[in-house]
Amino acid sequence: MSGELLVSGGGSTAVAVDELFAEAARLAVVEAGCSRFAERAAALLATIARAGGAAGRAEHELALAAHQFGQSAELAASLGRNLEESALRYGTVEQRLGALQQLAGQFAAWTLGASARFLAWPLLAAAGGVFLGDRVLDALGVSREGALPLLRQLLVHPGAGEALGAALDSSDELVAGALGVPLPVAVVAGGFVDTPDSAAVVALGASALGGLGVGLLAERPVGVRRVGETAGAPGGARAATPPAVPSPVPPPVGVAGLAARVPAPREGAPQIRIEQYPAPAGGGSAEARRWLVYVTGTIAPSPAAGSQPFDMTSNVHTVAGRGAELAAASLPAGAGERAVRAALAEAGVQPGDELIGIGYSGGGAIVAELMADPELGFTAGANLGGPARVDPSAPLLNLEHRDDLVPGSGGADRPLGPLLVQREVAAPPEQPGPILTAHELDAYRRTAELVDASADPRLVEFSALVTDFTAGREGEASFWLAEREPEAPLSPSTGER
Repeated sequence: MSGELLVSGGGSTAVAVDELFAEAARLAVVEAGCSRFAERAAALLATIARAGGAAGRAEHELALAAHQFGQSAELAASLGRNLEESALRYGTVEQRLGALQQLAGQFAAWTLGASARFLAWPLLAAAGGVFLGDRVLDALGVSREGALPLLRQLLVHPGAGEALGAALDSSDELVAGALGVPLPVAVVAGGFVDTPDSAAVVALGASALGGLGVGLLAERPVGVRRVGETAGAPGGARAATPPAVPSPVPPPVGVAGLAARVPAPREGAPQIRIEQYPAPAGGGSAEARRWLVYVTGTIAPSPAAGSQPFDMTSNVHTVAGRGAELAAASLPAGAGERAVRAALAEAGVQPGDELIGIGYSGGGAIVAELMADPELGFTAGANLGGPARVDPSAPLLNLEHRDDLVPGSGGADRPLGPLLVQREVAAPPEQPGPILTAHELDAYRRTAELVDASADPRLVEFSALVTDFTAGREGEASFWLAEREPEAPLSPSTGER
């Protein structure tokens, strides 16, 4: 329901089975305590009996206490066993359902691919209709305004993100079916190929086409420079850049305080914000400092890499990762990730410093990737609607809208860290505005406010961690503009020029 949060541990099951096991462990402690009290009451009764009795009401009360403590111990033990059994059954059932869903997705993709060999002309006609767009609508007598609510209704349907992830995970079966690979072979091989591998193959294929003059998904070196907060202007026009001097800022409060400072995706504006705070007194090394880094989302949707590093090329490289199993060679990191690393270094982040990061959309995936780097001292991080692909050891709060397509672009079966918060924005299809309403930064900022207002102990703990990180001290903010350099593409095998 709109506005309500669904909080889970971020694991492979919808039910937080780790919590069930934790509660079972607590019940075991209760059982042991009740058993101890029952034994003590029984021992006192035995002592009174050996002394000849005549304890009066105390003897009756001790007998009642021994009985009730014994019953409580049995009840706690029974509840603990039931919780453990439920956790095991939940996990087993959901794993089986997940396996069946994956198999169904593989079969459907292979069937569609195999059918493409016999339905080539209808599929080409459909693809042509997509590219012709307005002309097809005119031929059907449907206005663009009339088609928009229907398109939005399809794209923002709850579970659309999961469907997109499943489709991306099964893209290799689709190709196998089109090439005539037998179904059993395609299913077995497809079990070892997921979205990062597919993205890596696409990026490597695009790099190979680069030699033919096709500049798609080809990464280039990136540079960053410190600018003023108001650098850039709406529409991409470059405004006069104010002096790039540190700006004093109050500490953010909670997750909403972080989300409010994430740079909005806007051409020509700084994409990275970094805040420096002094370490609290008595909190370790006197030289250690604390940093907050904020990363914007995708700005340029084009697959052709331009000067804007926060684009689709960077997204593909981020999803692919440098550890994709089936990639023939390692891929260079996305320009967005390299830009954030460069900005952190230029800002003065040193080994031993502590960081908290938050990113929106593609920036959220970048923050998750950085958190997995042991050389960076991330204490926690937050991902606002990004296709995160890693499971860092530090607390990572993932906010996802169930009617948002973008998180699913990382694949359906992706690790999401220890804490996942989901919500449905449920914007009416006829509502004017962007088609992907649930992916808007303002919508995720509202969800962050709900996180801070939640009574869930896990969210309360995370919000307190963010607030306490700065120890209430004033910090200094800097703003960074990243641009790709107009040089030769990076080598897909070495990451060098």
